[in-house]
Amino acid sequence: MLGGPDVTTAPARQRPVADRRLPDSLRAPAIARRWVERTFRRWNPDSGDEAAALLGELTSELVTNAIMHAIPAERGRRALAIRMIADGEGVRVEVHDPDPALPTMRVPDRAAESGRGLFLVDAQAARWGAVRRPDGRGKHVWFSLPCASAPPASPESPDEGESPMSVALPHDVHGTGPHRVIALHGWFGDRTQWRGLHPYLDGDAFTYAFPDYRGYGDARDLTGDYTLAEIAGDVIALADKLGWDTFSLIGHSMGGTVMQRVMLDAPGRVRKLVGISPVPACGVPFDEESWALFAGAAARPADRRAIIDFTTGSRMPSRWLDRMVAASVGNSDPAAFRAYLDAWARTDYHREVIGNPTPALIIAGAHDPALSPDVMRRTWLEWYPNAELTVLADAGHYAVEETPLALISHIEGFLR
Repeated sequence: MLGGPDVTTAPARQRPVADRRLPDSLRAPAIARRWVERTFRRWNPDSGDEAAALLGELTSELVTNAIMHAIPAERGRRALAIRMIADGEGVRVEVHDPDPALPTMRVPDRAAESGRGLFLVDAQAARWGAVRRPDGRGKHVWFSLPCASAPPASPESPDEGESPMSVALPHDVHGTGPHRVIALHGWFGDRTQWRGLHPYLDGDAFTYAFPDYRGYGDARDLTGDYTLAEIAGDVIALADKLGWDTFSLIGHSMGGTVMQRVMLDAPGRVRKLVGISPVPACGVPFDEESWALFAGAAARPADRRAIIDFTTGSRMPSRWLDRMVAASVGNSDPAAFRAYLDAWARTDYHREVIGNPTPALIIAGAHDPALSPDVMRRTWLEWYPNAELTVLADAGHYAVEETPLALISHIEGFLR
């Protein structure tokens, strides 16, 4: 098979089955490998590990090639993605990057520790090739394997030449100011949680974007893996769509850990961080009883009510609790809601943020016993050298609802 790939200049029309945006970092090959193997096993639960492992290995080789060779001058800010496509005969994997230069395969030096990626793909894949985008703004390199029991293709098809990047989430935009800010909602919210603040925001100094995550609000029917990395990829795609090269981030609760993932996956683009009762990058430990309560909240509104009541110090009116629960149940898909619990509570990447110089304002509610001021001091203020803590005396976990005007004053005072 040695002799090079099948090279074309216009992509064939295919049906996507699964897409995933990747961070532009050395973590990307491992992330891609795990995602491809997991996705294949989900499609083919009765298949052995050999096919999944081979798919993962070859994907890792192509992603490594993209990381090491695609426009290195722009490293750290490149749009990288993978797509898996199923048909009646097998599975095809595409790795997309912004460099239009097509790859060249060389026979590797036997003594070299690298340079074997395309050689391995050529030797082990049924077919492989490279496709340049018609607009000249990138390419994808693909391979296919004849895996048994491939699932039917998705009924939706992309436009020709469309890159399978993360989705640009449904969102509101408020203001026209030069400082761009993306506000990320919490586990119980969606983008409507911020709308009570809109009349009081300084739209001359700031432009705010308020997205819904997959499984929430207007993106309730948009499926995915429901991970922090996936939300981060979608948020970065939204910033790209808006044309925002740099921006600040506000994150409430779960949104607090999401914004850190965005900061890490979009190096150099995030100006400042504002966390409102933010989940730290280590996740949140639970005892068995508390985990049962939080895990049960996806199916039981009464559990959601108990959580909201507890995290606001059991001091809020009953009608307000009822409204918060009704909004939460109405704005989220139960499966997504449950999956996001694992994402924000059990994802620990705090070693990646230790010493990060990004300025951060951490806002905690005095009546929040879960993500308390003390928790913020032991996590955020220990790990971010340029972090500062503000404690709102009259707030619990939901300062957006409980003390909106004081909250805005602190946020915009810090961002200016």
